[in-house]
Amino acid sequence: MNRILLALAASLCAIALAAAPADAKSRAKPPQGTEQPKDEDKETGGIPRYQPFPHNQNFVLKEINGKAPPVEMWISIDSTGRANGFSGCKNWSGIFVIGPNRLGPRTMPAVNERKCEGPLAAFERDYWAVLLSGPYWDTKGDDLILKGAQGGVLRFQRSL
Repeated sequence: MNRILLALAASLCAIALAAAPADAKSRAKPPQGTEQPKDEDKETGGIPRYQPFPHNQNFVLKEINGKAPPVEMWISIDSTGRANGFSGCKNWSGIFVIGPNRLGPRTMPAVNERKCEGPLAAFERDYWAVLLSGPYWDTKGDDLILKGAQGGVLRFQRSL
């Protein structure tokens, strides 16, 4: 019985090896009328390119959902995931898990107890709604863009 299985395995290996060069030749030359995708196409479509998160840099908020904030709001996240910032009325600090395209709050950020009044309170509420939702992040030049899981966009610009 072992001899039969050994002979069968050897014949399957021989068939696979014989078919491999022919298969490689067919992959080397595309059929007529078809073109290979260019390198430019591979960069724009297909597998997304990995971008490292911009650690240890301060980012100043330029807009929340298309509106400019009334005061300077900022965020900074170091390479261990520790973050701190200013949300309009409150200084805060917390820890985030940084994925390839998402930020996940690992702990509820610690904030001071200062109260916001009027329209600044609405901006701060929108800021926290996006930041605590586990937003998707992206970078474009000097901009850091956080898109909330339930909607909302924070657009930060790298500070000097």
